[in-house]
Amino acid sequence: MIYEVLGKLTTRGAAMTLRSGGTTKYAPTPAREFLDQAQREHELLVQKLKDDLMAIDSASDLEYVWNIEGHDNIVARAAEMIEQANGQVYLAILPVTFTDLRPALSDAVKRGVRVVIYTTKELDFPGGEVAVAHVSTETLSQARGLGLILVTDNEEVLIAEWLTGSQARASWTSSPLLVFIAEHHLRTDLYLPEILSLLGDKALEIIQEQDRELFARALESHI
Repeated sequence: MIYEVLGKLTTRGAAMTLRSGGTTKYAPTPAREFLDQAQREHELLVQKLKDDLMAIDSASDLEYVWNIEGHDNIVARAAEMIEQANGQVYLAILPVTFTDLRPALSDAVKRGVRVVIYTTKELDFPGGEVAVAHVSTETLSQARGLGLILVTDNEEVLIAEWLTGSQARASWTSSPLLVFIAEHHLRTDLYLPEILSLLGDKALEIIQEQDRELFARALESHI
């Protein structure tokens, strides 16, 4: 039993061995040396755990799309994203919802953040860029089902499918691919109407007939 204990102490570095004349002698490791070694091992273990946990957290953020329900919860999440933005904010929103986010958007402009809003009516928003899509009643009716699309700093996207007091649900993610797709959609929408206007009838020659419905909203719009 005693040799088993001595073996464990040696393995942990708390004891040293000396073989002499076919026998093994044991001596305690100097206290300072043992504690220094234990501290180094502990620090290495903690650092490894940190690295492993960061890798897990990073992978989790990329894999999940989080669902948010409730008008106030969605607006609060959107406001938080805008408040944390440092570079740019791209937002597609209906005028009725703009009021809820105006304070956060105005503060972002004051911080030097570029704020671009894509909406269906003129908005009084000094310092921001507002792109207005004058759409038909039918298209507007369909658009009401999409409460907002918000992309901040190329890092996060929030898409609200409905945004009314009685029915509100949204999805949030930091997935680079989904953020890229949403931002690409918003930023190309800003220029597409003007490009199509410059092309005139030529646009109808370029766009295949089966795809023209996809461009119908842009053909009705202007920046």
